[in-house]
This record gives sequence, structure tokens and C-alpha cells, in this order.
Amino acid sequence: MSFGTRLKEKRESLGITQPQLAEMLNVSKGAIGNWETDVNSPRATLLYDLFDILHCDANYLFQDETRELYKNEASPEEFENIIKKYRLIAEYSPDGASVVDTVLAREYAIADKLKTQKDIKPENRPTSPTAQIIPMRFLSYYQRMASAGRGEYLFSDIPTEVIPVPDTPLSRRADFVIGVSGRSMENTYFDGDKVLVEKAQDVPLGKIGIFIRGDECFIKEAGIDRLISHNEDKEQYPDILPDERRIDTIGIVLGKVGE
Repeated sequence: MSFGTRLKEKRESLGITQPQLAEMLNVSKGAIGNWETDVNSPRATLLYDLFDILHCDANYLFQDETRELYKNEASPEEFENIIKKYRLIAEYSPDGASVVDTVLAREYAIADKLKTQKDIKPENRPTSPTAQIIPMRFLSYYQRMASAGRGEYLFSDIPTEVIPVPDTPLSRRADFVIGVSGRSMENTYFDGDKVLVEKAQDVPLGKIGIFIRGDECFIKEAGIDRLISHNEDKEQYPDILPDERRIDTIGIVLGKVGE
């Protein structure tokens, strides 16, 4: 709705005729007609009187023009309600900003997909517009904490971020996600894989878990007397045998993210 249309609508709602408004503003009736048909706009010096007469403000009469003006940049309302808040979060709660970034990225992808589907001809659209949108949940992600080689990291020393994962029965059991580093678990898990982990004090025999020994962290299969590597090259990727150092269990590996 244009400025002229809103002006006419507001004038008529107050029972004011074009001649009456023209007289109040000391302009011609033709000037009012030109404003209401968007031929031209009132001078800036007349606007405040116009707002007083119509009991409204610039936000009402110019709202569509304002939207167009701020189409590619933040409006004052967006700055106050979104950008200002985000800057505060980013400064005092970096982890919170990471969560906001993740949610925005996901929701933007969903909106973009819905927009694309809307632009497709009805006969070519999927049966359900959300059929290809996978529900997500968020878990803490420990990058490269679990070494599938010799181990490199302490659990408490690894920085975390929050990442989206598909919301599945398996991921609902998980407490966090860990990145795999190394090749000792090939061909079950590979370097760079992200695995879902459920916290546990023990890992049943034959199951894969996350273990810590001293300053080393491993993803391995629980064996009777050792932690087993899956890579057939045992010389380069040996099993972990018990020694005087204590081995602590962190949790059970449920599977890869996305499985």
C-alpha cells in the first residue's frame, strides 16, 4: 500500500474531505489529489501539520517506503531487536553467539528451501513442502578429542561448540559429539568423522567407546584385555594394552552423525 493510498484511507476514515484537508494545509484540492494518486508528495514543511490533522505519524503513512528503503539493510526495529542484542551476546557470551549462528544458518537454509519450493510450479512441487527438511537438535561438539591413533588431547582441555545434528532416536541418546582423528578405526570410522557419544562408565565387550589414558584419548573397541583397533595394519595401529596407567571410560559410541 503506497503513501497516497494510506493518506486517502486515513483521511476518509476521519470523515475529512479533500477540500477540507486542502484548506487545513493551505494548499489546493488538486495538490491533495496528486498526493493520493502518488503523482507527487507533500513538502517536508507540510508533513508535521499533516500528521497532526490525521492523528498519525510517518511510520504509518510511509511504512511501505520505509520497508523498501531498508530492504537490503537493517531497519531501526531490526537493529534494536536483533543486531544490538546479538552484539551484546557476542561480546559477553561467545558460546551463545555460536548457538545463534548455528540456529540462523539452519533456519535460513530451511527458509531458502521453502522459498525455492514456492517458486516451483504447483504441479512440480513435492507433496509436502517440508518433506526434504530434516528436524535437527543441538549437541556439544568436541573437535578431534578422540584420537584414533596415539591420542593427543585431554577431555577437559578441548574447546567445544554447539552443532546441529539430525533429530533421530540415536542422536536423542547422545550426550555430545566427538571428532575422530587418525586411521586406527578404519574401516569402521575414518579420520574426520563425527560420532555420537553417550556418557557411560563402562563399555560392553565388542562395543566401541571413548577412553582416556593419562593425556591420551582414544576411540577403540572394548576387548577382554585390551582396546582394539580396527585397522588391519597392527604394526602401525596397534591395540592398546593395559599398563600401569589407568584407563578411564568416557562413553559409548552410538554411531556417526547422520546415520
